[in-house]
Amino acid sequence: MNVTPTQPESLDRARSAEEAAAGVEAAAGVAWQAAFAALPAATIVLGPDGGLLFCNPAAHVLLGPAARVGACCCDLLGCRPPGEGPAAGCVTELVLHGDGPLAERQVALPDGAAAWLSASPVGAAGQVVAMLHRLAGPAGLPPEDLPPRLHVRALGRTRMETDAVPVADEWLGHRPGQVLKYLICERGRVVPHDELLEVFWPNAGRAGATSVRQAIHTLRDRLEPGRPKGKPSGYVVARTGGYELAPGRVSIDADDFEAQARAGLEALQRGAAERAGACLAAAAHAYGGDFLADEPYAEWALAERARLRELAAEVLRALAGLARSAGDDESASEHLQRLAELEPLDLQVQRDLIAMMLRRGRHSDALRRYELVRRRYRRAFGVEPGFVPADLT
Repeated sequence: MNVTPTQPESLDRARSAEEAAAGVEAAAGVAWQAAFAALPAATIVLGPDGGLLFCNPAAHVLLGPAARVGACCCDLLGCRPPGEGPAAGCVTELVLHGDGPLAERQVALPDGAAAWLSASPVGAAGQVVAMLHRLAGPAGLPPEDLPPRLHVRALGRTRMETDAVPVADEWLGHRPGQVLKYLICERGRVVPHDELLEVFWPNAGRAGATSVRQAIHTLRDRLEPGRPKGKPSGYVVARTGGYELAPGRVSIDADDFEAQARAGLEALQRGAAERAGACLAAAAHAYGGDFLADEPYAEWALAERARLRELAAEVLRALAGLARSAGDDESASEHLQRLAELEPLDLQVQRDLIAMMLRRGRHSDALRRYELVRRRYRRAFGVEPGFVPADLT
């Protein structure tokens, strides 16, 4: 038999349920803090206003004394000001009000090194959980002695600058410059001493080890001409058995291009056309030419050059598609023109460009383009390209 409880009994049960729920919530809070505290990776929790709510021991080690409850994420993580690329702006704002989780964004650390940050919203309270993975930074240098950041332009002819001041580069064609370019090509890892020996001095025997050390010494002097004798380099760091470019001190334009390209292509997949267009346009602008174009015959640069070129082609295809969808034939034509120069033997790209020229009434340009494609294709493969302009009208 069902018995309906009296009103006081109902109230008591409701209060008991609320107290139980509060107890569960409190226990859950303790549980997640304990779980995060046990993580080996640096983990922080941010509130909806960007203030630090929780910081596990690994994050305290990584972020230092600044990691105190209430600290702003922009101060902790060096958030880039709005307008500085597609990943710029406050981390908390981007995660809560952007297009979703923020993955693999590089942030500056107090000691001048850097870390990869992955962040995601959690729960209904507008909180953000972020994990930080430190990249090895300059060794033996306090923050006040760190040199200015070195910006390397590796897309196109290699150039360098520090705080918008160009760095002399007449030596880049010599062995120390080639070693620098190899480190750029192999960025993100420690390049073993023996690998440099094999690449640049394969027949040097015992003298090769001295040649590697001398090249590294000269490279450091070229990059930091005012560095006192005996002071560790802030750009080329010695690691156990090898060398690397200091993350957080040396930035490569190829990495910025790739970050913008990946962000744009991912946004396009999600259907976020406006964000995709902005990111892809920034990537297309950043792609200033083939990777390490001044080392056209270096075998060690071929794979990375091809990888970045293929990514640039994806970016231009996507931009052309977005422009066509928006009815902007002029922009679509510009992207296709650039793509056709990047992929001169891709017949589908050439067909698309010629078709766009015909569509816009540029018949003479279309015929000239077809003849150029025809000559190139016959020279490369000994056959006709398999289409004529009349097929595209």
